[in-house]
Amino acid sequence: MTTHPVKRRPSMILEQGDALAGIPRHFKQKEPTLKEEATKKLSTAKLLSIDDMDMISLTTNFDKQMVLGLPMYLESDEEVEINDENRDDPYISSFNHYTTTTTNTHTDNCCQNSIPTDSKHFHCKSIMNFSNPFSQLSKLRSNYISNSFQDNRSNIKYDINNWLLYPKPLPKFWKFEKDERFKNEESEYDLSNPSKKIKNGFYFPQPFDEEYEKQRKQNIPYTGEYFDINHYRKENNTFRTEHGLNQSRRETRTIPSFNSFKENFEFIIEMIQNHTINSMSEKRLGYLLNKFQLYQHLKSKSEILETKQVPYRDFYNSRKVDQDLLLSGIVSQRQLSEFIWDKINYDSEKIAYCTSDGKKLRVKDFFLYDNDNSENLDIGLKLIDDDFLDWYRDIYLVTYHIIKVPDKQIETNLVGKELRYYLIAKTFLEFDNYIEGQYLAEILIKYAIHLFEKSKYQLVQISVDYQFMSKNGDDDFKENNWWMKFAKWMIKWKLISYNIRWNVQITRIYSKLFKLKMVQNFQEYLDIFFDPLFQCGDDPDLKYCLTTVCCFDVVISQSDEYLWTEFPSIDLKPKDWVANGDNPTISHYLYYIYAKLSEFNQDRFNSNRNTIILRNYCSPSISARTSQFSASDHYFTEKTESLVCNLLLCNGGLLQGESLWTAPSALEYLFYLFQIPILTAPLSSVSSHSTLVQNPHSGSLYMSNKSVESKDKNIKHSRDVTVEEQSSYRHNPFIDLVKIGFRVAISSKSVLYNSSYTLEPIIEEYSVAASIHLLSAADLCELARNSVICSGFEGFYKAHWAGVVVEEPDDSPMSETIGLYDVWYDKNEDTRIKHNVPNIRREYRVETFNQEWSFIDEHFM
Repeated sequence: MTTHPVKRRPSMILEQGDALAGIPRHFKQKEPTLKEEATKKLSTAKLLSIDDMDMISLTTNFDKQMVLGLPMYLESDEEVEINDENRDDPYISSFNHYTTTTTNTHTDNCCQNSIPTDSKHFHCKSIMNFSNPFSQLSKLRSNYISNSFQDNRSNIKYDINNWLLYPKPLPKFWKFEKDERFKNEESEYDLSNPSKKIKNGFYFPQPFDEEYEKQRKQNIPYTGEYFDINHYRKENNTFRTEHGLNQSRRETRTIPSFNSFKENFEFIIEMIQNHTINSMSEKRLGYLLNKFQLYQHLKSKSEILETKQVPYRDFYNSRKVDQDLLLSGIVSQRQLSEFIWDKINYDSEKIAYCTSDGKKLRVKDFFLYDNDNSENLDIGLKLIDDDFLDWYRDIYLVTYHIIKVPDKQIETNLVGKELRYYLIAKTFLEFDNYIEGQYLAEILIKYAIHLFEKSKYQLVQISVDYQFMSKNGDDDFKENNWWMKFAKWMIKWKLISYNIRWNVQITRIYSKLFKLKMVQNFQEYLDIFFDPLFQCGDDPDLKYCLTTVCCFDVVISQSDEYLWTEFPSIDLKPKDWVANGDNPTISHYLYYIYAKLSEFNQDRFNSNRNTIILRNYCSPSISARTSQFSASDHYFTEKTESLVCNLLLCNGGLLQGESLWTAPSALEYLFYLFQIPILTAPLSSVSSHSTLVQNPHSGSLYMSNKSVESKDKNIKHSRDVTVEEQSSYRHNPFIDLVKIGFRVAISSKSVLYNSSYTLEPIIEEYSVAASIHLLSAADLCELARNSVICSGFEGFYKAHWAGVVVEEPDDSPMSETIGLYDVWYDKNEDTRIKHNVPNIRREYRVETFNQEWSFIDEHFM
């Protein structure tokens, strides 16, 4: 019998990228798949031998399992009934999975999917009414985000045509060192007429203020020097008139009530405590982690080749946004010491502080406290020592910095060294002081704004703490409140830059305010923060200030009071919550701040102004605290409560990745499915876990603390839970979050406390992450691109830096989902020239994300 041999297909060792490495992407033709080649050859062959059958690519169930990870991720089809004996156990509940042959493709805007009504597969209280709890939860989150105007389509600053960028964008090839405005007085540039050599109207320069010019002795140039609030008002009025933005809209949206929020909260708690969902989520996360490792083995060389094809763009000249840099830690320890020494040497006679009894102190007088030599400043070169840093972090930032109490009370309580520490912190690290924040403005300009503008590709959102002040009458409150002080400080010292935006942090200190008799109920706590925004909205300084504010951040830390003496009903409204000073729960804070923010955003939306989004920070140290919010039989921690609230109420994302990594697997999986932005700091925020120590006898790893020594050698691996655990990069969740596909960005947090040794802290964060975790160029560019897309910068800059827009173009290029509800579309077919993230990496992320939702839709129908 004659046979017709079939030509063997190419070896799998040879990658197709080798042959196409030098060909531009738009000239490449689509290569036929191996299956298509084999099918074509088989159709032309008359007869095959048995030996040739192994060359045929057959579609099997195993192929589907490899793509969707179907095996081992589904529990048994046997249904477990909940009886009276185990009904109260939150982990003993299940639902019946069944496999269908229909595969539903999940689009980017997954919240538009219909929700099945068949509920025979669930037997767990409130989730028993929904056959697909994931789709139900996506609908809930979309409702919360859209009705509070937090989505990107409700924010006019993402509308490129209807938002005024002021100052105007810099030229495309602008360089700091070639800007003629920054030349010294000996150059030909005329300071009296700064607009003489400005081209194309890219700036709005104004003549220097003589008083400001005298104060500027160190000659640190930056673009904000030429900002003028009067010119902004003129340009803004003209722009709004030309674009018809003075006509107010009347759109109203109703947010869910507090009772509805409680029901939705309980729905998520029951969902993440469901044993079957939790088990499936854990395995899906493991599958995604292993899938990316396999992808790296197969496609790493192709990524390198595609990265090299993009000219003039790499990680260093890609925009990187630090979305959470604290103003209280904007300067390093060495820089702060050098700045203070400069003031002692060259400005020591300046009156910098006035005591409560009218005594005026010079800069050098600060260091006479706790100093034996009253005339000679024998204080050493290290002005800012470790003792000051500990006192500043543990005492000042949580007490005197957040709450404005009378100076007389502080001066009475502090003596000696602590009084010197207070004078330094109040004068050099605060903007509300006797010198009107001059020193802090100089520090910000010299060590932050100047360096960011000089690098051009580094941008930052600076987070400033809201400081609570007592309300002394309505007339005085309109001028003497934190919002007005902050806005006037920003305008007075011209802290305006193309490279910075602002966040405002809100601290949970109702208990402390109640003890100081600054508030009488929780509603007054909310009014202190939001009333100035409604009452002083027409002030020109505050009006411009709010255009640069991106986020409100609710800070949940270990310093919050959580012991209750008269804990009332959780159904009380804020005006009725007195509780003798007991702190409301995390859910109370986040929901009612969310409700007030929704009202504020509605006013700004109808006035054609930018809206503000909500974020929250959750300290990993609160994982041991039991939440008091739930009225049912479910028990969970405050960390879980904070993450669930973030899932429902916040569109800005999570400010701490470590707390998520130790949360229930179902909650982690939801953060991936919804692509909620997560900030991590590999250098300054390592995990607080014990160090892993090798057991010489068994070869296994034991959790122990090296600082704890036991006299008994037999129990030397036990640890003392009362001793603070050491930090370790080994347990940092950063790299696993990146591999799985979470929407991760890098932040430097506090430069003062993260042991930064360079002038570019955000680059130091990236370099540490790249060194420890062996990140590739594609990984670094992907992180940088995530930081731009998830940032609060205007839509014009996102289109220019990352090539993404809110409106869907006609040619329907690639799109990505952020936070479930927001969709960013590529402006052009190929945007690699903007960010240099390989298309193969982006296609893998989008395809994997859609496959996960296809898996959910297929097995929860």
